[in-house]
Amino acid sequence: MINRPSFAKLPELDRRRLLQIAGGGALGLAFGLALPTPADAHGSGGFAYPFTNGVASGDPLEDRVVLWTRIAPDPLAPNGGLNPDARVRVDWQVAQDERFHKVVADGTVVTSPDTSHTVHVDVSGLKAGHQYFYRFRAGGHISETGRTWTAPPTHSMRPLRFAVASCQNWRAGYFQTMRDAVDQGAELMMFVGDYIYEYAVEQLPVGRLIDPNLPAEVVPTTVTLDQYRLRYALYKTDPDLLLAHQAMPWILTWDDHEVANDYESWKTPDPLRRAAAYRAYWEYMPIRWPQAPAGADARLYRRFRYGQLAQIDVLDTRQYRAPMAMNGGTLTDDGPRRDPSMVLLGAEQEQWFTRGLGAVPARWNIAAQQILMTRLNTAADPEKPATFSAGTWDGYQAGQQRFFDTVAAAEKQGSVRNFVVMSGDVHCSYISDLPRSTLDPTAGIIGAEFTSTSISSAQDFDPKANEARQVRRRVNPTLKWADLHCGYVLADLTADRMAVDIRVVDKVSVHDDPVFTGASFVVEDRVAGVTAV
Repeated sequence: MINRPSFAKLPELDRRRLLQIAGGGALGLAFGLALPTPADAHGSGGFAYPFTNGVASGDPLEDRVVLWTRIAPDPLAPNGGLNPDARVRVDWQVAQDERFHKVVADGTVVTSPDTSHTVHVDVSGLKAGHQYFYRFRAGGHISETGRTWTAPPTHSMRPLRFAVASCQNWRAGYFQTMRDAVDQGAELMMFVGDYIYEYAVEQLPVGRLIDPNLPAEVVPTTVTLDQYRLRYALYKTDPDLLLAHQAMPWILTWDDHEVANDYESWKTPDPLRRAAAYRAYWEYMPIRWPQAPAGADARLYRRFRYGQLAQIDVLDTRQYRAPMAMNGGTLTDDGPRRDPSMVLLGAEQEQWFTRGLGAVPARWNIAAQQILMTRLNTAADPEKPATFSAGTWDGYQAGQQRFFDTVAAAEKQGSVRNFVVMSGDVHCSYISDLPRSTLDPTAGIIGAEFTSTSISSAQDFDPKANEARQVRRRVNPTLKWADLHCGYVLADLTADRMAVDIRVVDKVSVHDDPVFTGASFVVEDRVAGVTAV
């Protein structure tokens, strides 16, 4: 492990270096913490290399970015291997160069066991559209060097290469597609949900080889705050995931498994479990929260600008939705999915989106959100009545139509030029046109949707299951692609087009199984919908 006494000798960023591992109660959920000041710090030395959960950055704006790390000599031990009452002084630096000859910002924070010794620094005063390098120091140890970018200046049309990913189930397979996003030169990761899974960490017939010596506390289904913290700590020992965090800023939103599968539809809500899950997410993600989490409530929807090239609206389709009709499953077209009380985004978030869409000109308007948005008939036979998933936007047809109407109105007024949705959740790469009508898919197109498949949740590719999925293309005129490989979306965005590669892998149970391009698509400026390459 690295143990250097001085910032001056830190080496350049090494993409191939694999990080090594060194070896809740309700009152804590109110987020009314009085965090320690540097003068309060103690226990700041005498421990092993503490940056075992890596470094990360996120939520880039023109003049600022959030930096993250955690102090944990033993990430899977209680309190990260620190003394129970430890308060650790952490220094941080941001520079224009990898060798930190041109430091532009620095400071000190103190960690606390109350926040699992995580560090969040919102660094301001940076230059728009610049690459920066950052690092941390604690207890005589220096972290890996992270790389990040600020958003371009207001009038910039600079191209952007970004990745979209979701659904990384640790036990289901390896995360080599995260490393591929770095190798492919992505400058930004949009992660649209299911960063962790709450299920017990146990060996699956097809999946990652799990160390039988994992601490017993890491294994159970996550319910308590300490269990959620340990699950994030476990995921953040994966070298490919750590590399993707280290190499680029992330913009994240959650889906359901950050709490539990379809938790918003439980007949008996569990606010303490939800609060524990929300708190752990807040602690472990490099996010600038528009509103500090408070128990079982946390505003996560927010907006980013990339000059005049793009506006990215990050949505939350889980927290505010009405419980699923029929508690999940499939719905008929004329059933409860058309109930206007079936709210998905909630009134406040809907109004926020409507007010902000097209308010400031952007060549591309992108919605980064969790669940399949397009109309998708799941029936296997074109001669049979249409059926729809209760858990996607189709299960909330009234809200789905209001959303489409908002986009269509903005396009008609000329305030929105190109609308694209980035989604996840379904473990299948669906590439679709967005129809103007939720009831008639032939009534016109308002945009495109790229649904990322899963990083690992779909497990190894099954050709037979994939062939069965192709039936949906015959009953959905807007569906251009359906594929069950694991992988992610890689997009090149310019003023004139969005070029998308679907990067996939056959076997996530084999760490060195190669990643390749499964299909390529283009969305042209002022042309609604997707074109296959």
